[in-house]
Amino acid sequence: MKKEVIVSPAAKTDIAGLKAYIKEELKMPKTAANYITELKNTVKQLSYYAGSIGINEYVQNMFGINASHIIFKKMAIIFFIENNIIYIKRIVPSSLIY
Repeated sequence: MKKEVIVSPAAKTDIAGLKAYIKEELKMPKTAANYITELKNTVKQLSYYAGSIGINEYVQNMFGINASHIIFKKMAIIFFIENNIIYIKRIVPSSLIY
């Protein structure tokens, strides 16, 4: 069943920071645009399968009860599901959770 996806202000800030880093620090504006487009598409796709992803105890200790994650390239998309809504809490380097 498809669920609604809501991106938190903190996750939006994470996305903006990631885009700025790739675009300005790495000097790769086209790569930044493509990366963010793919990231946003991955977030949208969570509406179909987020409920089938297991919960990780370490991620829960870092981000709260029922927190889960998926990996997108080298980033971890942290989310939780409540009342059939998927809340994207943060988007952080995956090295922080492994």
